[in-house]
Amino acid sequence: MAGESNSSTAIEENDAQGGTQSRRKIQGGLPYTLSPGVLTRVLEKLPISEKPSIFTQDFLGTVLGATGGSARPIIPILKATGLLNQSGSPTELYSQFQTEGGRAKAAELALKTGFVEIFKRNQFAHRADEKAIIDLIVAVTGLPKGDRIVRGIYTTFEAFQTYAKSAREDVGPVPQAETNSPELNSPRHEEGVQRTTPKLGLAYNINVVLPETTNVDVYNAIFKSLRSNLLQ
Repeated sequence: MAGESNSSTAIEENDAQGGTQSRRKIQGGLPYTLSPGVLTRVLEKLPISEKPSIFTQDFLGTVLGATGGSARPIIPILKATGLLNQSGSPTELYSQFQTEGGRAKAAELALKTGFVEIFKRNQFAHRADEKAIIDLIVAVTGLPKGDRIVRGIYTTFEAFQTYAKSAREDVGPVPQAETNSPELNSPRHEEGVQRTTPKLGLAYNINVVLPETTNVDVYNAIFKSLRSNLLQ
């Protein structure tokens, strides 16, 4: 698969009845495996396994537990999707896929690297549903929709898409809380927020001109009147 022409890919598969090897020309160079469960388990183990200097069949079988004929397409798929270079060494994309924060984006880039012809027809194919993707595969390969190779390509695509879907939406800014929110208007919230609007108040200045007199009763009468009429 990897390293061959994008216009067609020679695929070896076991004949269902006789177990012999047959070759089929698949247009579009789309990578696939007819044992998608093996690929899924390998992808699940990549983040929690050591990164080898060279990703070999021995590493695949001994460390990741993928053995036998069903494991043979795994390394070509990882090369086709850019997780391994053509020498079998893990790439920067491989390292990114191992991280929690970078895994979704790495899976998206792996899809765009390995399924170029699909993304030429729909640049958002990693967000598409099963029916849309299968239609794209049929358009690229020219195979009938019921062909098992079409299913194999789709399930291979889906193994990476499962991770890529979590990167579908970028996280935007946290919206500002509205001022009429019940929580913001609650007494508990007001206790922790400094008031910025001053309270409205009125002040009075009263000037009293006292007559010149030595009679204390006059003063007493004046102040009594003030208390009764103005200072209540």
